[in-house]
Amino acid sequence: MIANLKQSIGQYRSFMDYRYQAYKTELTQLLLQLKNFGLLFLVVLGSAMLGMILLLQSVMLSAMKSAIKNTAQRAFQQTLVKRYWLGFMDIKLLLLSNGWLIASLIIAIDLSVSQWLRVPHFWLFLLLQFVLGILCLYKPIALVYGFLLSAIWATLPLDVSPLLYHSGFVLLFALSTLMVPFNATAKLKLNSLTGFWLLFFMHNSWALIWRGALLLCVFMASKVLLQERADLAAIFSILSLAFVVLFSSSLQFDCRHLYQQYSVFFNMQNKQTAFFVSLFIPSLIVLLLALVGFVVLFKQANCLLLVIGVVWCLLQQALAQKKPAHYALVWMVITGVLLSFY
Repeated sequence: MIANLKQSIGQYRSFMDYRYQAYKTELTQLLLQLKNFGLLFLVVLGSAMLGMILLLQSVMLSAMKSAIKNTAQRAFQQTLVKRYWLGFMDIKLLLLSNGWLIASLIIAIDLSVSQWLRVPHFWLFLLLQFVLGILCLYKPIALVYGFLLSAIWATLPLDVSPLLYHSGFVLLFALSTLMVPFNATAKLKLNSLTGFWLLFFMHNSWALIWRGALLLCVFMASKVLLQERADLAAIFSILSLAFVVLFSSSLQFDCRHLYQQYSVFFNMQNKQTAFFVSLFIPSLIVLLLALVGFVVLFKQANCLLLVIGVVWCLLQQALAQKKPAHYALVWMVITGVLLSFY
């Protein structure tokens, strides 16, 4: 019996060694695919890929900013240690929290010399990820200015090398740190609906900035893909419209909670109904502006598709307002149904 038990244990250990080696082999293959996939996107999509990653990273770090800096106990910590200790720990936790930068570093370490020669601007891409994380922690207004300037730079009809193109982004974000914030809210009146919304978005400009930047990335990626596969223009147009509706209608989540906060205030001015209707206006304005870009990109005004986009956005807004739990599911189902017709 003891001999059989030892034999079983030996077989089990051998099997475990086999599974461990198989796991390592599969994991190595997955990392290789990740590297090739990332390199493909960097080469093919270029600046569009750059913009999407930098925007998603900034959104993620903005949400984690309080935890990274330990804002709640920040004043207490300043009485315990020197200021540069706090900065050192902030940066350390920033690096640990930045999943996009970690993934990029994994790709960078595994790149061969020939691959580095194909994407020399990757160093600037890594630098931008790190610098934008610093700006997100200590100077978020510079991040807003930087994305606005970058949007202008990305839309200029320039034919330059990727290295110069990425250098332009680095320069613009450097200049954004020197820009002084301006106060345009002094002359706005809160009791006016127009003044209320202008004040709201001036104080919450990031809600517009990241949506506008992501829409720009979608259009740039679609433009590049159209050049590669013009035969798939119909599919690209549906996907682009889907993201236009998603980013536009999702603004309703930022607006919906304001009704409970300010409904009594506007009810005192007999503007409660007008205020409720105005909750849907910001998303529709973003949608209309994005549809202009959509028409310019695909060089055709498909009236049916544009009408579908407006109705779809209104539906998603209504879901965001009344049934937020169903918002994502309905968006995915409608996207799938539209794609099934092509």
